[in-house]
Amino acid sequence: MKRSILGLMYLIQGMRKAGVAVDQKLQSIGLRADALDPSSIIHPSLEWDVLKVIGQDVAPEKGLFIGQHYALAGYGPLLMLLVTSDNVRIALEQGILYQSLTHLTGALSLKYTEHKVALCYEPHDLNSDLGLLRAQCEISGTYKFIQDLYKMMGLSIPQIHIDLPFSQPENQESLKNYYDYYGLELGFGSKCAEFWFDNAVLNVPIPSADKMTFKIYESKCIAELERLKVDQQVPLLVQRVQNYLELQQGVMPTMAETAQALQIPERTLRHQLQQLQSSYKQIREKLIKDKALRLIEYKEYSIEMIAELLGYSEPAAFNHAFKRWFGYSPRQYFK
Repeated sequence: MKRSILGLMYLIQGMRKAGVAVDQKLQSIGLRADALDPSSIIHPSLEWDVLKVIGQDVAPEKGLFIGQHYALAGYGPLLMLLVTSDNVRIALEQGILYQSLTHLTGALSLKYTEHKVALCYEPHDLNSDLGLLRAQCEISGTYKFIQDLYKMMGLSIPQIHIDLPFSQPENQESLKNYYDYYGLELGFGSKCAEFWFDNAVLNVPIPSADKMTFKIYESKCIAELERLKVDQQVPLLVQRVQNYLELQQGVMPTMAETAQALQIPERTLRHQLQQLQSSYKQIREKLIKDKALRLIEYKEYSIEMIAELLGYSEPAAFNHAFKRWFGYSPRQYFK
């Protein structure tokens, strides 16, 4: 299952604001943050490869600040599904059902006691510094998401007790940072992140509830899950190259940059693709063709803008390539 690239984009944005020299790190693997395509999707293995580069030498505790820059806007149809739910219980259940559409890499669940309910988040990895960094980011981002969602729904934020799956910091300044962000109702050392509410919160009606709109966005969420499914018929290496190249608008990374990002020697990458009856050039051209059709069908961009987004220096070059691929010009396709 792939994921929206927006999670990675918010992570990059948060790192910038937290003082991490993320742009220089991205350039080392041929990526530019301002050229990332927000409509693209990314395989978790590639996202992890990028994280290994940009997260190198970043203290896990920085994730507390990085996660505060995640935003509601990237949740698309899932966000609308949540805010048109009848009540908070249904919104929570839908969030868990469609958690693959969130920016989280771990697992969401609900835990009930007699008087309390917890939204639980179990990170994928708590045993490495990089895993801890990502967990800190995503837990911090989840808390911000809860607050922002309540504000968007026009509801008062309920009292929340939070348990974190990290050791309590010994440094008093670091500890103060946690209390300043999460509040005084805070514990450390749990098995997963737990956001505890009173059970009564579940039955609170959502003012923006709308059954018809809910159904519309439910179908959009189902369609988006289908889009994220990995094509099992495509060889894994070809998928990895496709995934990397799909990330950016404009000029595509070179084969050398792609090999570096995938942590494969360039000569080895070329040879392995040849064995699969493929090549970097073929994969690159197919991706540009697919993006060209997608952008044209979107009907929001001029031919000149599409040419620029695909990395062509002049619209004429794009027109020539399009006619070679499909037998007619982009303007004829528009009609």
